[in-house]
Amino acid sequence: MARKNRLRRLGATVAVAPILVLGACSSEAPVTADPTRTQTPASTGTTPPATTGSATSDPIETTTTPAVAEPTKIPVKVTLKDPVLGHTITATEVMRNMRWPKGHPVAAEAFEIVGVNVKFAAGDRYTAELTPQYVTLKYGNAYARPTTEFGPDFAKPIKAAKRGETRSGWLIYKIDKGASPLGLMFHRPAYQVSTTDKAIKALVLQAALTK
Repeated sequence: MARKNRLRRLGATVAVAPILVLGACSSEAPVTADPTRTQTPASTGTTPPATTGSATSDPIETTTTPAVAEPTKIPVKVTLKDPVLGHTITATEVMRNMRWPKGHPVAAEAFEIVGVNVKFAAGDRYTAELTPQYVTLKYGNAYARPTTEFGPDFAKPIKAAKRGETRSGWLIYKIDKGASPLGLMFHRPAYQVSTTDKAIKALVLQAALTK
């Protein structure tokens, strides 16, 4: 039977036993199954039809460079608040079509990098951290988890906030190019409070970012 994450109230330590995890120990960070299934974006490129002609001169070969969309800043004001743990996630800006780092030419043709500028404020009542991996981006009918594949220097990615801590930074996602609308979702796992045996149910919060 799956065990629940265990928390203690302020001033006590926490023994975390994640849901749906094998071989976890009390010193490991929470590792939970994402309530949503992240769908890997599929390539949607098309091949232009071949052309024929009757010109007597030798054909002139031409090449077309795909247009590159310019980065777009979208101011937003979205807040997700966990009423039990006290965690607060505030999004202030969405950046669409972020510049691709060098070394990703193929991915740049099929996918889009989207950044969400956020502030994490972790609640101070329990020991549960506010973790970036719990915050997914909904695009159309698909979902994406934050990616760190572009390295720690790309757009200042946000880090987990511990109890009572506040952090700011970017959540970076890789999605199908041009997908809309965008929404922010917080998937908080269930916990068990070790000092009182109180059960805290899992929670899903969401809000629209763009139309």
